[in-house]
Parts: sequence; C-alpha cells; structure tokens
Amino acid sequence: MDWLKLRLFRWLELGTEGYAIHTRRRLIVINVLITFVSALSIFYAIFFAIYDINTFKLPIIFMIVMAALFLRTPMLHNQGRYYGDLYNLTVWLIYGGILVHLFGSNSGIHYFFLGGAAGAILIFNLSRNGVSVFSFLSQMLIFFYAEVYRIAPRDAYALPQNFEYTMFILNILFLLVFHYCLISYAVYLSKTAETSLTKECEYSNRLLENMMPPLISNALKSDPCKTIAKRHNDATIIFAKIAGFEHVYDTKTPKESVELLTRIFSEFDRIAQAHGLEKIKTDGAIFMAGAGFPLPMKEHAKNVALVALEMRDVVEKFATESDVDISLQCGVHSGPVVAGVIGTHKPFYDVWGDTVNLAARLETNAKPNHIQVSDSTRQLLTDRFSFQKRGRVTLKGKGKVEIWYLIDRIT
Repeated sequence: MDWLKLRLFRWLELGTEGYAIHTRRRLIVINVLITFVSALSIFYAIFFAIYDINTFKLPIIFMIVMAALFLRTPMLHNQGRYYGDLYNLTVWLIYGGILVHLFGSNSGIHYFFLGGAAGAILIFNLSRNGVSVFSFLSQMLIFFYAEVYRIAPRDAYALPQNFEYTMFILNILFLLVFHYCLISYAVYLSKTAETSLTKECEYSNRLLENMMPPLISNALKSDPCKTIAKRHNDATIIFAKIAGFEHVYDTKTPKESVELLTRIFSEFDRIAQAHGLEKIKTDGAIFMAGAGFPLPMKEHAKNVALVALEMRDVVEKFATESDVDISLQCGVHSGPVVAGVIGTHKPFYDVWGDTVNLAARLETNAKPNHIQVSDSTRQLLTDRFSFQKRGRVTLKGKGKVEIWYLIDRIT
C-alpha cells in the first residue's frame, strides 16, 4: 500500500519540478484532474464493452485513445508552465464535445463541463490570463448549450431509457465525487496555507521577542512603523569582556572557539535573565546588558552588580574546565539612558547616552579579572557590596573619573 501511494504521489508531481510553489500547486491539480478523467474514461470503455461491444466499438476505442492523450499532459509541463494547461483543455473540449454529440444531453455528460469550469476556478482563480478566462467561459457555454437545447443522441448510439437513466445517475455521482475532491483539495490548500502562515507568524514573534523586550516587541507588532524611543533616568549599564579570548583562537579550532564562546554567553544570558537585566547585544567577546529599562527597576544597580560577580565566576569556571587563559574584564555605570529601536530592515533594541559611553570606557580601561564601577554606581550599592578604591583615572573623552573595583557582596 505504501509503495502504491509513493508511486501515485510521484505521478501527480510529474512535470512540476523546478516551478514556484503556486505554479507547482496548479500543475499538481491538473495532474489530479487528468488522472480522474482518464480513469473515468477507462471505466466507461469497460462499461460499454460489457453492455454491447459491437455497437459501441468506436466510442470505446475513442475513450481509450483520449484517456491515453490525457495521461500525456504531465509530459508537457516541462515545455512551459501553460503548455500542459492548453493541451489538456484542448483535449477535454474535443473529448467532452464529441461525447455529448454522441450520447446527447440525457446522458448527463455535459455536466462534467460544469465541473471543469469549477476546476478552472480552483486552478487559475480566474486570473486575467487568457487561458483561465477561456477555460471557464468555453466550458460554461458548452454546458448551457447542451442543457438548454437538449441535444439528442446519435441514432446509432441511442440507449434504452433504463440504461440512459443509469448512465445519467452515474455521471451525476461521478461529478459529485469530482466536486468533493476539488473542494477537499481547496480546503486542504487553505488549511496548509493557514498552518504555514501561523508557523511563520509564531516564528517571527519568537524571533522578535528574542531580539528585544516583550514590551517593545508588542509595540512593534501592533505598529511596525512606530518610532520607539524613551528616556530612562535610573538605569545601570554593564559591559563585560572575556579578556584573553583572542588567544583562544590561536590554540583551538574555529569550531571549538565558537562553541566555548557560545557556552559562556549562554550562561551570561541565563544570569542576566534571572536578575531581570535586558541583554542589548554581543560584539565579539563583549557582552552588553542593562537594567532599569524598558521597565523601571528599583534595584537596577544591585542586580547588575550581582550579574557581574556571577559572570566572573562563570568565566573562571570555563577557564579551568577548558584550560584557557581567560578572565572577566568589566565596566559598570549608572545614570540616565535613552532606549529605542533602530532600523526597519533588521531592527534592534539599543541604548544611548553618556551612561553607555562611560560604562564602555570603564570596561576598556579595566584590568583582567576586575569589575570597574563608577562612583555613581558605588553610591547606589553602599553597605551591600565591598569595594576597593582605584582612584581618579583619566578616561578617553571623559577626563578624570573616580573608579572603584567591585569585590564581592556583603553577606
């Protein structure tokens, strides 16, 4: 059974390779339709052969030949995306028209043109190209002509009333099956598109939420063109660099180096999230985060200090485990910042201001395995953390700045 399904799916996809998804879907529908019509033609050829093979010899041969011609349609898809459509439509109009002419309107064969018009809607969505419009109009005209003028069967192929009635019922049943298949496929396409859209939306939302705070991502979802920028007067910024990591690239393979850096930064992410910090970005071996934005935080300096101490422990642990000479080099400063979203193509949440610049200078000037904090940060942490005074140090672009080393938390 699985083998049969595999062969069927391969047949239905024949000639559709290399096309865009919407064209490929249309060609698959055509392959489904010609398979259905071909199978129906063979069924009726057998049906008439059992009834009276001598009388209906020519129609039987005609049905078998036309079934073979229908099955050639997938071979033409590779010639162009509309070659198969035009060929299939031509064969169908000739085939259906001759059958209606032979067996008349009472046989119900002309109702298949109504199904063909419905198929044209599904295949083309009645787009403005000539194939779609001609396919729909020509089949509807043939149907209405046969229905209004009640075409009589040819004398040689006139059927007994009970047989004609049976044929009419079969045609209506097959047409209902045909419409059921069309509607089922349309519903399947709709559900597939809806599922795909939902997954894409969920993925985009997760990606956006990972890139920026939920408050900001929700604002962007509701209005992607909105300018998001706000001043936060009480915030603390931390720059943490893994000092010595540039030498890791000389002693380890690129894969090993990146894996180690990923493991360290993953721990930084976990620690920052646990203490309510907002990660801003990473730049090489530098990790930037902050607290007090986008939502106010009373203990922003304390939480950043705790994160800095835990980061130091993490780097020491990985240095020992991986046998590499790395340490934490850190700068922390508290003050006002402006936070917002930059860009529309690849938007990201960032912070600016003198507070950010001074925190970056403190990290650059820090010694390995040291956490440098400004005096404004130290004042917010008095009596809860121990410090060592470094003194006034000249920082590029900032002049002389009072700097302290964060030692540990007072328990």
